[in-house]
Amino acid sequence: HVVWFSSARKLAEGFYLDGEEIFYAHDGNTEKVINVNDLNLLGRHNYENVMAATAMSVNFGVPMEKIVEVLKRFQAVEHRIEYVTEKRGVRFYNDSKGTNPDAAMQAIKAMPGPTLLIAGGYDKHIPYEPLGPVINDKVKLLILLGDTAPKIEKAVKEASNYDADEIEIVNVTNMEEAVAVARERSTKGDIVSLSPASASFGLYKNFEERGNHFKSIVNALK
Repeated sequence: HVVWFSSARKLAEGFYLDGEEIFYAHDGNTEKVINVNDLNLLGRHNYENVMAATAMSVNFGVPMEKIVEVLKRFQAVEHRIEYVTEKRGVRFYNDSKGTNPDAAMQAIKAMPGPTLLIAGGYDKHIPYEPLGPVINDKVKLLILLGDTAPKIEKAVKEASNYDADEIEIVNVTNMEEAVAVARERSTKGDIVSLSPASASFGLYKNFEERGNHFKSIVNALK
């Protein structure tokens, strides 16, 4: 039995995202499933995952109240737009698994407030041009480190929507310095996200080590 879902439009039958609410239309009725703010997940792509998982569960006869109960408890997978903590009104996210521009763009788009982005790492010689406009749209402070830092900075500055008055770019040498700059420049309501758009090699042995190092630094902040 096919159950449709959409984040782009309302459906007569199936699950759909309307603003911040997920609805289930079936048999001539429409019921609210959950508000996305009640999820521990960010990003339209994750809301689509929620709808797909809910549709599968409904197909297997799981009661909706049990599904919603689990959705509210479910945590993001480690290193994938993972919520770390909040310090002085600033939220920190670990997206160390975002090792390429496409993954980083999804994470940046998912951030629900003014964003300070930590990016850069090993150069896998992939194009960074598509990343520039997305960073300019969402990021107020870009903190760069690693071999790809010049490429990411170039992509940002050469994008058609670049405005030097709207985004500041800072280059650092290590994660401790990156977090320190983010802490110093952030204000209540801001979001700090590690979304590197690059592999970890050269600075770390893998993305897990990078993400865990970031989390340890953040959690040690006073």
